Amino acid sequence: MANHFMRSLNENDNELLQHIPLRIMAVNNRELTWNDISLTSKLLGEGHFGEVRKGTIIVNGERIPSAIKILKSGADDASRQDFQQEVDIMRHVGYHPNIVNLLGVCIYQGQQYMALEMAGNGDLLKFLRKSRVLEAASLTYVNRPNFGGGRTMSTLSPVQLLRIACDVATGMDHLSSKQVIHRDLAARNVLLTDSLIAKVADFGLSRGEGIYEQTSKKAIPFRSTALEALTRRIYTTKSDVWSFGILLWEIVTIGGTPYCGMKSRTILGRLREGYRLPKPRNCEADMYVCSYVVAYFTYIENLLFVHCTTHLSATFLS
Repeated sequence: MANHFMRSLNENDNELLQHIPLRIMAVNNRELTWNDISLTSKLLGEGHFGEVRKGTIIVNGERIPSAIKILKSGADDASRQDFQQEVDIMRHVGYHPNIVNLLGVCIYQGQQYMALEMAGNGDLLKFLRKSRVLEAASLTYVNRPNFGGGRTMSTLSPVQLLRIACDVATGMDHLSSKQVIHRDLAARNVLLTDSLIAKVADFGLSRGEGIYEQTSKKAIPFRSTALEALTRRIYTTKSDVWSFGILLWEIVTIGGTPYCGMKSRTILGRLREGYRLPKPRNCEADMYVCSYVVAYFTYIENLLFVHCTTHLSATFLS
């Protein structure tokens, strides 16, 4: 149903989905040669592992856009292990239209490269915030978060917002079917294509055991992490479903900050007391119901991502 919802929006998207994914599927898991890769000077991101640059790769004689992740020279063993783990997990999950797909890998002169799908509109959080407007003339969606009493307006329609939410749920359903736990699902880790198809990103360093206990002291994203994961550092698909509920809240508030004004330790204490995010004013009622149920009754209702996609699709079709 979720896939039907996504494909039925307009004919242009149908053409896109019928053409591009076939090329992507054809190169998924491919070993690239150095001649297949072309890098630009545009830096898309960087981290402890190295950097990500805009580039292209050759597929059947045609160059297609790609984000090229480059493992820095002199990387330590831990970084090399993380890089290889990311490749392995992305190969394991395979192709899906609502995740950022692996296009191929290359080793050249001791340097490791990973080619990923490009998403022209960048991350969802920034895109939502850029869509905010002040003039009533361009208003198509209004949201009044409870905090501050302010009004947030967006050029995105409710249908577009709902489609994005459905795309994310569908992508996460695919990951969970592969026993992959994201652990950091949030609007900032979802990318949008030029046609506003949402793709779950940054799952390459997830865990594929179905349940994961974090023993390291790495920072935890308090605002989007499930209470059980915060208190016990145990992650399951249920933890990701909770995070998806927070992501829905980010969508309906047009990039609002969950638990705005609260410090991390305060959030943990309030959640233990039973506090939950307030209902954003003027959001679509059905969207809020889904957000609330998914995020805060996960363990009572035993929800899975397949339930999320079904609910969101039914909301759109109704």
